[in-house]
Amino acid sequence: MLLDLILPGTDGIELMKHIPALADLPVIFISGYGRDETIAKALASGAADYIVKPFSHTELLARVQAALRAHARPETFACGELAVDFGRRRVTVAGREIRLTATEFDLLRVLSAGGGRVVTTEALLRKVWGRRGSGDTDRVRTALKKLRKKLGDDAADPAYIFNAHGIGYRFAAGLGPPLR
Repeated sequence: MLLDLILPGTDGIELMKHIPALADLPVIFISGYGRDETIAKALASGAADYIVKPFSHTELLARVQAALRAHARPETFACGELAVDFGRRRVTVAGREIRLTATEFDLLRVLSAGGGRVVTTEALLRKVWGRRGSGDTDRVRTALKKLRKKLGDDAADPAYIFNAHGIGYRFAAGLGPPLR
């Protein structure tokens, strides 16, 4: 999605906060404002990129293609004995199917798509529940506890989901095909 920073009655950064569907899209800001603070604020809010006007069509196309490549989701994900088929919404551990709720699956999808990077609790709230605000951190912790239990992941010695204390969570990077 291409989004201008300045919009009638609001700005693009505020719009991103209030429309949960934007959390799943690569958003590229286009603006005449090139101040470092503004660019940093847009990127911190979840934008994939920020382009300062004027720019060439060639640059715009290249940045859109780069954002789409970075946002592309694999059809399957494997990490040790864990295998996730995103298209079928199917999860297996050591070949045994694991039944997840829609929320648990979305949480697993967001974390595994992070490529081993920390996903903030705020980002999880926005991408999984469509909510903003730090008041719901218990919701994330509770759902992660249930997900870990179903995956057989021990919080004290995790194999899949790791806690980045005070920041969020990260998922172990994919390690190739699942073990059989």
